Amino acid sequence: QMVFEGFDIVNDIFENDQTQHDLTKPAHFITIASWVYTKQLFPACQSLVSLLLEEHHGDGIINLKNGLVAKLFGMLTTLLALECTATPSGDLINKNRQVFPTIIDSDEFFSCIRCYGQAQLESGPTLEEDLLLHDRPHCNKFGQAKLAFIRLQTQLHPPNDASMFFPSPLSAEYRWTISFPHVITFLADDDLSNVRLGFDMLKMLVNKTQFIRPVQYGKDFTNSAFQGAHSSELLAQTIHTLLSLVFRISALEATMPNSSLLEFSSLQVMSLTQSLKALYSTNVQVQAIAEVTQKIIYSDQDLIALLPKVLDWLRPVIMDICNKSKNSCQDPDFILLCEVIRIFNPILTDLEEVFNDSTAMPKNIPRFFSMIEAYTALFSSLRAMKIFIHTDNAPNALAECAQLQLKFISEWLTQ
Repeated sequence: QMVFEGFDIVNDIFENDQTQHDLTKPAHFITIASWVYTKQLFPACQSLVSLLLEEHHGDGIINLKNGLVAKLFGMLTTLLALECTATPSGDLINKNRQVFPTIIDSDEFFSCIRCYGQAQLESGPTLEEDLLLHDRPHCNKFGQAKLAFIRLQTQLHPPNDASMFFPSPLSAEYRWTISFPHVITFLADDDLSNVRLGFDMLKMLVNKTQFIRPVQYGKDFTNSAFQGAHSSELLAQTIHTLLSLVFRISALEATMPNSSLLEFSSLQVMSLTQSLKALYSTNVQVQAIAEVTQKIIYSDQDLIALLPKVLDWLRPVIMDICNKSKNSCQDPDFILLCEVIRIFNPILTDLEEVFNDSTAMPKNIPRFFSMIEAYTALFSSLRAMKIFIHTDNAPNALAECAQLQLKFISEWLTQ
């Protein structure tokens, strides 16, 4: 509480009167606060907690959600968020290098906490990984995101004084779990420097770290952190945020085509969005596209101009299925086509409302022209589906469930 109150006072004075040369700058106060906490308060609390554990008085103290240690670790993430600064080159540096080493050096203390009494459910093996895996109430999200950025940056560019580099024993899916969920924290922020960090972090994950990838096959994760990191919901949320960024940058490009304020172009963001989507299995892609499409249609009309592009992402999925013969298709193929139909249904309903049962002219002309490219993208996909359905290959070899799905698709296309 003293640290936060002191920082607010220093920051207010500095913002209101920068003419005095002897003012304490916020960065100086952060340095002092980080030193006091990491060198004095945190070690003292570690000793106190260790003594209480020896006396078997740690039940409420060691709770990682709302106990004393939760607040201790949460303050580390807050100070890390304040300490880390983005450089013009897009790197993230830990200016004072006090908080990050404290997190790394606290593994023994964290291990004692995990082993005390009943095992801590859904906790990471180390303090660093626990802070990256779980969204604790007392943790600062930007501190956690910056911790993930620094970890990823260090893996790609080990410091010169680092010992010999050894391959990590962690799986590609686990590394994705502790990295990707933090990208959205940066991208969804209003601060341009944080958005750029999110874009740079996503570029590292997509283009430079082939050893970090989402799960490709169906796995039943019991850990909620793993479920969320590989889910279609998080992918959809990230894609929607990136599309919003495309929209904002496009508006800036139209008004300031040669502006140096733009760190990356709308085309670069769109290309990275497609590359991110391609990392996931087809069924996750389709589920994410369905969520993004619904959000654009029902709650985010500003992005309606980007809807045709989103629908175009379905075309390779449809073409891949249509290039097979019906007999070689499996249940998942027909299930995907049914999912695609659910995406198309609201758009077709919208088209019916625009024409209002009229076959001559649309009744809602502005709506028609705002959606005309989306209708075009949809009809091109429908044409491919119709060709597939009306091929001469008899579906006798299909299982009963697949035949029912195929019948549903055929009847829907004839409506």
